[in-house]
Amino acid sequence: MQGRPITIDWQETAENLYEKYQTEKDLKKRQRLQFLWLVRSGHSVKSSSHVAGLGERSGQRCLSWYRQGGVAEVLSHKHGGHAQQQRFLNEEQESELIERSESGQLKTVWAAVNWSKETHNVAYSYEGMRSVFKRLGLRKKVPRPQHEKSDQSAQSAWKKGGL
Repeated sequence: MQGRPITIDWQETAENLYEKYQTEKDLKKRQRLQFLWLVRSGHSVKSSSHVAGLGERSGQRCLSWYRQGGVAEVLSHKHGGHAQQQRFLNEEQESELIERSESGQLKTVWAAVNWSKETHNVAYSYEGMRSVFKRLGLRKKVPRPQHEKSDQSAQSAWKKGGL
């Protein structure tokens, strides 16, 4: 039992598609090119998508893209979900954040959240600012708590065996 025959106005030969498939380095693009080459060679959408490691619906979507704009259209689509999000602070503001953090003016994530809200009117959540700190390579600079009556000279003398 066979389905409807595929009607596509092919712009490339099977050999041309195979050559592009062989030279492509990106895995997702390579899978799509292999799929197109197999369909162009006469295989069914189902078997071609299985061999190329795509789902059947992904193969159909790939053919739809090909019908719209050829191989260039197929390769222009990126695998979803990996787009970089837009930053709330611009580069100048981020460099100011780095300076203030390294100088000790912003010692905690909460201090940075409050600073960005007050000075630049940019609202960050705690986790959002933590990711900014991680991306910029900043560390929370909170000193270890010490008792107010602790005596540094007595402690260093004790460590040297002086007591």
